[in-house]
Amino acid sequence: MATIELAALEKTYPGGVRAVDGLSLTIGDGEFFALLGPSGCGKTTLLRTIAGLEEATGGSLSIGEREVTRLAPGQRDVAMVFQDYALFPHMTVLDNIAYPLRIKRVARSARHDRARQTGAGLELAELMARRPAELSGGQQQRVALARAVVAHPSAFLFDEPLSNLDARLRLSARSFLKRLQRELGVTTIFVTHDQAEALAMADRIAVMEAGRIRQVGTPREVFGRPANTFVANFIGSTPMNLLPASVTDGRLVLAAGSLPAPAGLGARREVTVGIRPEYLDFSAAAVPDALSGTVSIVEHLGTSSLVTLETEGGPLGVVVPEEAEPAAGSTGWAVPRAGRVLLYNSETGDLITP
Repeated sequence: MATIELAALEKTYPGGVRAVDGLSLTIGDGEFFALLGPSGCGKTTLLRTIAGLEEATGGSLSIGEREVTRLAPGQRDVAMVFQDYALFPHMTVLDNIAYPLRIKRVARSARHDRARQTGAGLELAELMARRPAELSGGQQQRVALARAVVAHPSAFLFDEPLSNLDARLRLSARSFLKRLQRELGVTTIFVTHDQAEALAMADRIAVMEAGRIRQVGTPREVFGRPANTFVANFIGSTPMNLLPASVTDGRLVLAAGSLPAPAGLGARREVTVGIRPEYLDFSAAAVPDALSGTVSIVEHLGTSSLVTLETEGGPLGVVVPEEAEPAAGSTGWAVPRAGRVLLYNSETGDLITP
């Protein structure tokens, strides 16, 4: 186990493309840490730089007590699991798992014993003689994890290891991976573009954009209180409602209605109001301190539905229980729950804290 520290870490490619832009970050010993962001934001490049597969062009990196910025990948004591698992097709499951020990020149009998023991813990005991082509996607994933675990590394680095699995298998693999990390207590960095995956698995999340970190926090923090409109738009299975408003006489005045303004906002100013669809209650009758509109779309989510109200200020999403689903074309009012209205600076997009 080890703490991972990044100090002004940079990765710039020829031509000036800065994929990792001076990141400073501390990942705690035994923490499950997710790097989350859209494609091209630099999260995989950052992971590969930590692994030593990409050479940092600035800053420093420490794993545990060692400064490893210029060390080769094999000297960093980390194990990486890739999106495609990167198993050797000509090797058996046993030899694939044992490969890191072979590189460390562990005797054949000893490395096979450890590989069998590790594989048994991941329910691979009956598959040791098979080759990767004879395995399902879930089985291949477990072989890749066993290969990562067998050498007892200081840290696990996962590059979207669940993305090739079907939806049902991803859910079970997600629980399995989280449980395995907890049992082993190994510091883990997990790259994903799937918000639900990061929110479900991580102790903390770093949301990235264009090589920079826009917010670091617990899943509850980045979901419930995004630090800026980029994170607000990106996090969550349904995007946060972001609507223009002005502050007048202690009220937030929007095109669709008005709401009480938090104390301490001062004189008239322009702001962006942020409210998650999950934090709005739907009413079919007019109520005070609500935003009104016409129901245009109803999307079924299983036990709930996402209702889109067309308002004068733009579309407004509201999540309602399945039994309270309104009819398209009807008028509705969206009522924010107490303490759930967030305000953002209209120019910078940053969260305003009254």
